Amino acid sequence: MKAIFSALLICIVTLVSAQNNQVQNANNYLRNQEYDRAKVAADAAAIHDATKSSAKLWMYRGMIYQSIYESKKPEENKLDEEAQEKAVESYITCLKLDKDNIYKDQVKGGLVQSSAALFYKVQYLTQTKEFDKALKGLDLLDAALPYDFEQGLKRNNITKEGLLYNRFKINALSGNKEKTKEFADKLIEIKYKDPIIYTNMVKICLTDKDTVNALKYIDKGKILFEDNAELINLEINIYLAQKKTDLLKTKLLDAIEISPDNEVLHSVLANVYEKTNDSENAEKEYLKALEIKPDYEIANYNLGVLYFNKGNEWNEKLNALPISETKKTKEYEVKAKEYWGKAVVNFEKSYEVAPDKATKQRLRQLFLKLGNIEKADKYK
Repeated sequence: MKAIFSALLICIVTLVSAQNNQVQNANNYLRNQEYDRAKVAADAAAIHDATKSSAKLWMYRGMIYQSIYESKKPEENKLDEEAQEKAVESYITCLKLDKDNIYKDQVKGGLVQSSAALFYKVQYLTQTKEFDKALKGLDLLDAALPYDFEQGLKRNNITKEGLLYNRFKINALSGNKEKTKEFADKLIEIKYKDPIIYTNMVKICLTDKDTVNALKYIDKGKILFEDNAELINLEINIYLAQKKTDLLKTKLLDAIEISPDNEVLHSVLANVYEKTNDSENAEKEYLKALEIKPDYEIANYNLGVLYFNKGNEWNEKLNALPISETKKTKEYEVKAKEYWGKAVVNFEKSYEVAPDKATKQRLRQLFLKLGNIEKADKYK
């Protein structure tokens, strides 16, 4: 009986010793840059009862997988397509098991670097629509946050709020409306500043024909982003669809009475007048907005559009005239150029603040209409 017990004991000791050797082998292969062998040894030790609780093992495993994704050799990168994930997972496991903080200083840098690499990979997976993999990556990054000892993760934009926003974005892109709403509401609760949260939720509500909640999201969004063009247009379009433009005008006029020097309110009211074909009042409100803030880009651009369209209307009338109408021909030509000339002033002011391609093209088009080739060439 003693002989059997001794044999079993020897067997157990041998197995434990063999697994401990696997841990050392993993490190030796790592030092020799034999990542394929290092990976096999570390993975074997990671699932064996004798070594799976070894913090040292998980440290080596993290270093091995970090070396695999950092390698400049494509054949080594291909050893594991989840090397970033496994590096982060290994470093976290090491820190969890390392109760006496023996390996903390050796691991914390690798955790930050691997987490940053994984965060970049999550963005790529989102772009390639591999949403499930991207979400799993975010779960790992969430698990890494408690070990951000020196704010390294934070410096790489890996924060609880940022990961929450990425979950919202991924679920919105994947079409998971329930999860999108869940994460949007959490972001709104912490006042996360991105208007996309509100515009996305408005669009989802409108898809579900839920205008009540759509307007609630608009109201919440406008508290933080009162001059956001998309939120404003969504609100206007809802009221237009409901044929409640009078209600919208009343709301805006009441708000202007309280805050008469708010250029945003005047610009929004102008937009409403414009959408209801009241160009005269639209012009007045845009001018009021610009009187308050001359460089207000939205008002300058929209007023430029209004004048541009007016000029086009007179030009269409001009083209429709019979040849015999010489007096009206001159009158309509003057009117068209008058409005185009006004449009140029506002578009140039808009372009100074926001030099986008569309405004540049519009300015070139207008100067050509006005016969000013020199100025048109400026906006080529």
